[in-house]
Amino acid sequence: MILVADASALIALATCDSLVLLDAIFGNVLVPDAVYAEVTESDKPQSNRLRSYLQGKVRVVDMQHFVYLDAFADLGETQAMLLYKRVLRRI
Repeated sequence: MILVADASALIALATCDSLVLLDAIFGNVLVPDAVYAEVTESDKPQSNRLRSYLQGKVRVVDMQHFVYLDAFADLGETQAMLLYKRVLRRI
């Protein structure tokens, strides 16, 4: 199973030292580049732990031809939804 993760869940699990649960439950964890940038900012708690954990799990999401339809989703959330949709098309 594939999980496309957003920042809040990653930060919460890193804080509880439980990121390994994601791999155990889902097997394949992916994050869009905007989420990676958000959780690895140097001033963010757990940024070093998340930088290490997310190695090889980051995917670039092309936003060039995307039109924002949801004024409430931030860039990371939007990219996560687009990445999830892209993953579903491959299954």
